[in-house]
Amino acid sequence: MTQLTSVTVRGMRWTYLAGVAAAAVQIPYAAAMARLLTPEDFGLMALAYLVPRFAHHFAQGGLASAVVQRPSLTGHDVRVIFALALSVGSCCSAAVWLIAPYGAELIRGPSELTDLIRALALGLLITALGATSAGLLSRSMRYRAVALTDFFSFVVGYCGVGITSALLGAGVWSLVYGTLGWNLLLALLSYALVRHSLRPLFDMREMRELMRFGGKVSVNGFLEYLTADLPKLAIGRYVGVGAAGLYDRAALLASFPLQQIQQAASKVLLPALSRIQHETGRLATSYADAMAVTTLVLFSLWAVIGASSEQLVALLLGGQWRGSAELVPILGLISVLGLVAQFSGTLVEAMGAVGGKVVIHLTQLLVLVAGTFVALLLRGGVHGLMTAVLASQLVKQILFYVWLDRLFPTVRRPVAQGYAQAAALSGLIWAALWSAQRVLAGRCPGSAILAAQLAAAAVLALCCVRYGAALHGIRVARERGLLPAALTRPSARGQ
Repeated sequence: MTQLTSVTVRGMRWTYLAGVAAAAVQIPYAAAMARLLTPEDFGLMALAYLVPRFAHHFAQGGLASAVVQRPSLTGHDVRVIFALALSVGSCCSAAVWLIAPYGAELIRGPSELTDLIRALALGLLITALGATSAGLLSRSMRYRAVALTDFFSFVVGYCGVGITSALLGAGVWSLVYGTLGWNLLLALLSYALVRHSLRPLFDMREMRELMRFGGKVSVNGFLEYLTADLPKLAIGRYVGVGAAGLYDRAALLASFPLQQIQQAASKVLLPALSRIQHETGRLATSYADAMAVTTLVLFSLWAVIGASSEQLVALLLGGQWRGSAELVPILGLISVLGLVAQFSGTLVEAMGAVGGKVVIHLTQLLVLVAGTFVALLLRGGVHGLMTAVLASQLVKQILFYVWLDRLFPTVRRPVAQGYAQAAALSGLIWAALWSAQRVLAGRCPGSAILAAQLAAAAVLALCCVRYGAALHGIRVARERGLLPAALTRPSARGQ
């Protein structure tokens, strides 16, 4: 195992551990807030966040990715990047503050929406100022520090500030305070660990060079924002704030565990792949291995969440969120497809080939806009809009597969095999959990049914880990040391 591979594996372990810890905190946090606030509160927050998210990717300017991807980096470069972050972040924050009333009018929200948008605009500046520090941490492959800062910031920001504010009766503002607290603490902790120069250097020539790469990353992020939040905007505008709240919580429940895995892997893969961006053979192998592991894990988790959605919603969110349960399975599938595509995006970003990524995201957006128009025309409601999102994600998945097949034709078979095996395993898990629900329904409380379903999923997962050497993803995880040896070796008695 090479030194880069060893560092990457250790980084994967740390980031996955942080993801598990974050999930362990996020689930009780979501359950507590769902009981302290109403669907209308979450709907307002979801709609208010649309406008700052519109500017978020431009506020960062792709600078964190630029820091990681550059072959070499000097102190002079860091000062220029920080100056660019300060300038762009300030402009975007001010722009959002100014357009807040028009954004609220577009969404057709209440007057309070303007104040919420303006408060969240402050987070744009905070995040932009922390982008340089975050990029330097990732570039230096200090994955343990990245994992711990992410986790601690979430606990203090969301759980500490957010829940305390909700208990004090702040209502929807508790969600704003929690978000700003998380942004501020993450930026401060990241800077404390790298302590780069805070003296901005306005080198216009180098700024233009940075913006050529960072600008393309920002455009990609902006297109991803449009494809992710267009359905939410349509629901809030044409269906109602309450429906937007139900959609938002269903999307969180369906995607949060999946996003933790994807984000953990992306934080490790981008700096690792950037270091071998000119070694085509190693890039191809790394891409095939990463796809095999992630598709297997993500599709399996989707099956668990989707098959047990009714019990999960009732137990975690409460009775007032029952309408979210039927949305969880399809939103989970949409999330899986989007997150798998993001791994392909991480690869091309590490190679610096972000132009083609822009074309793919633009095509996906056009499909989504057309599908949204048809859904609204036919009055398909929330389900019609989700069908349009699913169709656009499938198009994106196919386009990435075709593009990377041309770049790395040698990995066509293992990637296709990984998809097929992940689909088969997720079907098996879904069937097992559905059968458990059918047998126990009406005889046991919902919590007992959920426990039985999770136990069945755990048994299947353990069997795959110990005896699933035929699965490409399991073989890769064993070879890379991602799985504890105790789980992969049958006992002596069994031998």
